[in-house]
Amino acid sequence: MSGKEGNSSDDGETRGRSVRASGSQSRVELARKIGATMTNITHEDILKFAKPHKPRSDATDDVVKRIESAPDLRKGPTDDLPKIRIGVCGACRRKLKDSVLPEWMCSGCSRTVFCHDAAMDKKANSKQMRAITQRLIQFGEFDIIKFGDDTILNTPVEEWPVVQCLLSWHSGGFPLSKAQKYVNLRKPYLINDVFSQDILLDRRKVYRRLVEAGIPVPYHIIVDRDDLPEGRNDPESFVEGEDFVELDGVRINKPFVEKPASGEDHNIYIYYPHSMGGGVKKLFRKIDNKSADYDPKHPGTVRRVGSFIYEEFLTTGGTDVKVYTVGPRYAHAEARKSPVVDGKVQRTADGKEVRYPVLLSPQEKEIARSVCLAFGQRVCGFDLLRSERGRSFVCDVNGWSFVKNSQKYYDDAAGILRMTILSAVAPHRLLIAEAASARPASSLYGDDVTIAPDCMEDQGMRSMHPSESFDDVRSPAAAGEIDSHSRPGEELRCVLAVIRHGDRTPKQKMKIVVTQQPMLDLLHKYLDAKGKQAKLKSPKELQELLDVTRQLLDEMDSSTNKDDNAEADELREKFRIIKTVLEQGGQFAGINRKVQLKPLKWTEKDDERVCTEALLILKHGGVLTHAGRQQAEALGSLFRNVMYPQSGPTGGGLLRLHSTYRHDLKIYSSDEGRVQTSAAAFAKGLLDLEGSSLTPILVSLVNKDAGMLDAFGKGASVDISAAKQELYAQMTYNNETQKSEYAMPEYSKQLQTPPPSPSIDALAPDDASSTSTSGMQSSSGRNSNGNYRQLNLGEPGTFPLEDGPPPEGASNIKGRPHIYPMPADPLKSLRHLSELCKTLVDQLREKCLEEVRKDESQEGYSALTMDPNDWQQQPDRPCGGEKMLLMFDRWRKLSKAFFNEKKGFDISKVPDIYDAAKYDSIHNANLGLSGLEDLYNSAKELAAAVIPNEYGLQAIGKLRIGSTICANLLGKLLADLASMRDESMTTAGLQHEDSKARSDFAADLATAMESINMDESPVGGEDDAGEDGDDATMHRLCPTYAQDVNSPLRHVRTRIYFTSESHCHSLVNVLRYCHLGLGNESIIGENGEAYLHKTSELDYMTHVVLRMFENKSLPLKDPGRFRVELLFSPGAGHNPHEVVPIRKDHVIPIVPRTAIHKGDEGGVTLHELEQATKPYAKPFKRKQDPYLPLKGTPATAHTSEKLDFWI
Repeated sequence: MSGKEGNSSDDGETRGRSVRASGSQSRVELARKIGATMTNITHEDILKFAKPHKPRSDATDDVVKRIESAPDLRKGPTDDLPKIRIGVCGACRRKLKDSVLPEWMCSGCSRTVFCHDAAMDKKANSKQMRAITQRLIQFGEFDIIKFGDDTILNTPVEEWPVVQCLLSWHSGGFPLSKAQKYVNLRKPYLINDVFSQDILLDRRKVYRRLVEAGIPVPYHIIVDRDDLPEGRNDPESFVEGEDFVELDGVRINKPFVEKPASGEDHNIYIYYPHSMGGGVKKLFRKIDNKSADYDPKHPGTVRRVGSFIYEEFLTTGGTDVKVYTVGPRYAHAEARKSPVVDGKVQRTADGKEVRYPVLLSPQEKEIARSVCLAFGQRVCGFDLLRSERGRSFVCDVNGWSFVKNSQKYYDDAAGILRMTILSAVAPHRLLIAEAASARPASSLYGDDVTIAPDCMEDQGMRSMHPSESFDDVRSPAAAGEIDSHSRPGEELRCVLAVIRHGDRTPKQKMKIVVTQQPMLDLLHKYLDAKGKQAKLKSPKELQELLDVTRQLLDEMDSSTNKDDNAEADELREKFRIIKTVLEQGGQFAGINRKVQLKPLKWTEKDDERVCTEALLILKHGGVLTHAGRQQAEALGSLFRNVMYPQSGPTGGGLLRLHSTYRHDLKIYSSDEGRVQTSAAAFAKGLLDLEGSSLTPILVSLVNKDAGMLDAFGKGASVDISAAKQELYAQMTYNNETQKSEYAMPEYSKQLQTPPPSPSIDALAPDDASSTSTSGMQSSSGRNSNGNYRQLNLGEPGTFPLEDGPPPEGASNIKGRPHIYPMPADPLKSLRHLSELCKTLVDQLREKCLEEVRKDESQEGYSALTMDPNDWQQQPDRPCGGEKMLLMFDRWRKLSKAFFNEKKGFDISKVPDIYDAAKYDSIHNANLGLSGLEDLYNSAKELAAAVIPNEYGLQAIGKLRIGSTICANLLGKLLADLASMRDESMTTAGLQHEDSKARSDFAADLATAMESINMDESPVGGEDDAGEDGDDATMHRLCPTYAQDVNSPLRHVRTRIYFTSESHCHSLVNVLRYCHLGLGNESIIGENGEAYLHKTSELDYMTHVVLRMFENKSLPLKDPGRFRVELLFSPGAGHNPHEVVPIRKDHVIPIVPRTAIHKGDEGGVTLHELEQATKPYAKPFKRKQDPYLPLKGTPATAHTSEKLDFWI
């Protein structure tokens, strides 16, 4: 034996040590070290190298025999190396460092390295699987053997082909236990762990594994009924309430999701609370173009047969994200329309579901890695919920899954699988194709390689052509995307809209003192902890009240000692009204009704405090009508068609942007039911959604933000009270006596909400100095965002003297501020309106008696749960299921409250009378009420003077009140615009290909951003410098994997804010008068100012729109690069008596938008808008990082490795 041979043992041991790599080294580096030693390594070296790994005793003999019979790899060209046999069936994840031996040694190299596909034929022969396996074959290193159904089902595992690598996954009818037995017998290298696939079949085990691995999952409870004793349906600690389920003290409120424990059962239910319409959404496997159905009549009780997981419903913007991993360091994400919205599956022309690749955040990439490792599934698909709270949660793990239509993904998956298999089975071969691996992905397989057409999916692989809309796939020959609204070189960047709710029923309230024991018992049952009141809102509580009311009415009607006095008749009539209101609509879901019981008198009885008298307050009405829903849907559809760039001659621009995840949409609403329903109806029209009920859309797409859209601005009460007092004084001013006729109370206490119109005492012109100042005062006031700035807004509650003649149509009382508009003789108009109300009440009393005699029932309408087409008008009946008794009671109460001989006129009732007159003119014209048109015109004239002037009499007062009411909303609008500006400027450089251009762009960007920060600092103040907040984009198109998208980097933000009339008035006033406090030029043009001056009413569906465009041809630091259009519409501001002919569906059309910005240049620059409005806005702060608790595990733990497949 030569010296070299004699030292082979030591050399081999040394070489063996040099081959072993640390966990941080990549497999490519390992392969290089193995290749460097392969020329001199001997079989003895191999055996010594294998000893430290402690091979399993049952495999040692077979391993040694295969090693001894292995061919000498040093001989012959590399093209003659044996191929690896791959079987497609199942996978057991084993890391190289934990292996008994390197797999190429265990399998032996005398045989082809063989990948085996032991899956059912349908899965193994799918287009996706064929696309990947054919790519693996093209490497020339593998043979693919597919077992087939007959082998898998009918052949013993001992007769299954022997392979070195196994791809296996569970599918319908697949005998997983046989695959596991085969793995134990042959011990192939596994891509996916077949033993962990048992976990995937049980959602309970999946959730437990996710929790154990620290992977975020929705807040949930698991109701396990598998081991319950006979006769029990629920665990002892399980409680189901009207709007919640609870287990062991953990409560899940509706809306919640109910998932069967079996992973093979896809019948998932979503339960909605009664306050949002109730009912259940039933999800199921896709059937044609349906994947869900909504059942509005479902009682809302959970299923009792089987075990279930109950988890909170997470709003995700109507989008689901599916993540596909190929190993722990590669993840591909695709987004699709969620089935929870309307259940319609969006498909392309070739029948494929519309999906588009989206970007993953660093936290989501770490989640993907954790899922892959926790379940031992290298090739794995799982569902990700991107909550609008800012966090992502895993809600299901599916195991083996491939992307359906992506050539690049197939290239990546095949390349990663090749490297994974070779690393484990034959790492030396990684060096052979090192040169080929450096080629671009498109040439990875060589010029002479042809992938089978059916694997390429040819025409079927395409997603959607740029000319195709979200659900209307058309010819692919259309032109590219063109923005018909922008100028050359411009692109739409942002659409913001503030919208008032749609047409509603009149709001009503009734009070009655009750002493009946059943009513008092109800009070004691639901009395709050403080003992102040009992609130009855839920269907169960309202049903109890209805039962008690029916019982009391029956007792009154059947009493032999029936009182005939007027007091008893009035009490009976009030109870009848309560019964009628509660019965309206036939159900409690979807119709706003609320009852309060407040104790008035207490007594001691048996050492207990007992209530003997209570006040019942019933609030109802104010709900969206069928016409209001149609208005909102129509406006949403109009926005879809005219507000966004159209893609080619076939249109569909918004839907195209939205479906390709280049459109960031969020819809916000105040807390009022009619506002939320309007927002949901608008979303239905905007996104062209299907379905009659708005409940799923409301829950999925509408975000409530009461703080921004509901709360009344603090600090405005002094100005509002002063404005109302002055308004009341002038409206009750008697031209003959030159005095106001009623007393004015003291008002020193600041109120948090606008008070009702106060009465005031006789006010002569000589007393003017008592409530006005000698002129505008310059004050250093504290604005709404808490920063001190010099704003010339005057003192709160004051009115500067006005010189010169009043505007046409304004009041003209000497020494008093001019109020516009104002009737020529407002006191006379008030008296005339009172007489008209009394006449109408007399007519309704007669009709009410006729309806009682008919005693016919009528089903009500709910805009939330019913389609507008379900509404029907019955002859000679009030609209919407309202009883004639309720209509009569509504007008009788208004007439009494409006004028009282002792107290005089209550001006605060003028808007209510106008609302009622407008409602009846639109919806109850069929009743033939005489004098209704005269009443409407008279009420409209007075309301035009009252409503807008409650928000300030003069321009400076309107600015003071408006800036406090809408400070939060204005701050959010500015944050939206600033965020899109920053994003657009940052991503503009991605279009540059060469490094020098990118470097120049980066320098320009830094200069521009510094300029922006410097310009905004004096106006933004310290609190908001650099802190413009942003509700971040949830889903973003991944340009690398996007197909058939001409401009993948394009991005448009849409924010829709639905609110009430007060916020619309306030926002318009701030935009209109913001220059007064700063001495700047107005951002409203002359034509816009004239239009707003003539607009006396902001009717239903009033909207203010801000659209921002970017001129990409201008330098980054040019202020003209971003321009903003200001558009305004007064909503459905038509006289219903002048709409000829009035539509049968009662829908008043919406007035088209008009541009109100200054100049003829198409808008103001963003810089000008910020300078003018930012002093009045409250900064919108960024929220804390929602993943902060999860940062214990670094998201970039593997960035040091050379290969990183994250996208």
